Amino acid sequence: MAFCDLSENMDLAEEIIKYLTQFVVKNCSDDLELFTRFVDKALTSRLKNTAEAAFERLPYSDAIELLKNSKKKFEFEITFGEDLQSEHEKFLTETYFKKPLIIYDYPRNIKPFYMRLNDDQKTVAAMDVLLPEVGEIIGGSQREERLAVLQERMAETGLSTQEYWWYLDSRRFGSAPHSGFGLGFERMIMFLTGINNIRDVIPFPRTPKQIDF
Repeated sequence: MAFCDLSENMDLAEEIIKYLTQFVVKNCSDDLELFTRFVDKALTSRLKNTAEAAFERLPYSDAIELLKNSKKKFEFEITFGEDLQSEHEKFLTETYFKKPLIIYDYPRNIKPFYMRLNDDQKTVAAMDVLLPEVGEIIGGSQREERLAVLQERMAETGLSTQEYWWYLDSRRFGSAPHSGFGLGFERMIMFLTGINNIRDVIPFPRTPKQIDF
């Protein structure tokens, strides 16, 4: 999305999750009743909470401190500069905030070169949207539009500027602040149905001795 910074990216990510959830609550009540009855008793209330509540927003550094100070014992150690594990995401969304959460401004060393470097020179303008019971549903960032900074980041990560000449040209001959994100389709179906195994929501038939796909 051209002329879109990280804040606007987060706004749109929250908006699309709420829209999809509201649509299902409004138009698929019979299905929701079925899933709530047989799959997840808390499904309907969780969807309504997601559709109505403002998503929490938290910088990565604050999320790390919150987890460290929680006094909860996790299987995986909480370390600044490492990606959050599923158990950490579940604690934040299901136990602490009890609603969707957007974590942003991740350390530069754990994110791709094309994510925009923040003024602190330590973090990049990246974000993840986390939902209760599902975890990460959206990942995205503001892209680096500054040619010189992009070249520095590529050198830092060991990428060849010659092989990526076509990517650099998209900045060299004019660019603008821009952002984007991707939504996990199957994970969204998991969230909307309460089904907790992603293999059960993949839209392809799964039958014995069939490996065409």
